Amino acid sequence: MAKYKIIFDKKACIGSGACTSVCPENWELVEKNGEFKARPKKLEISEEEYVSNSEAAAICPVECITIEKIKAKRKVMDDEGFGEDEEDDVDLD
Repeated sequence: MAKYKIIFDKKACIGSGACTSVCPENWELVEKNGEFKARPKKLEISEEEYVSNSEAAAICPVECITIEKIKAKRKVMDDEGFGEDEEDDVDLD
C-alpha cells in the first residue's frame, strides 16, 4: 500500500476550518494567541486516508495543504556486490 506525506504551511493558514469540515479525523482547529489555525493530527497517512485528506487540501481557500506520495528506497547491488539506495515508485507496505 502506498503512503503519503502531508506538507502543511501553517503560516499561510487562515483558520477557515474548511479542512476540518471534510476531514475531521485528521484535521483540527487550535487556538494560539487568540488566533485559530488548522493542524493535522498526523503528517504521514495511508492510502485509505488519502481521499479525505486530499479533499481537505482541495477545499483549502489558501492552498496551504499539499500531499505527496512517499517514494520507497530499495537497495541496488552493482556487479561487485556494493549496494546503494535508489528511489523507486514501489508502494510501501
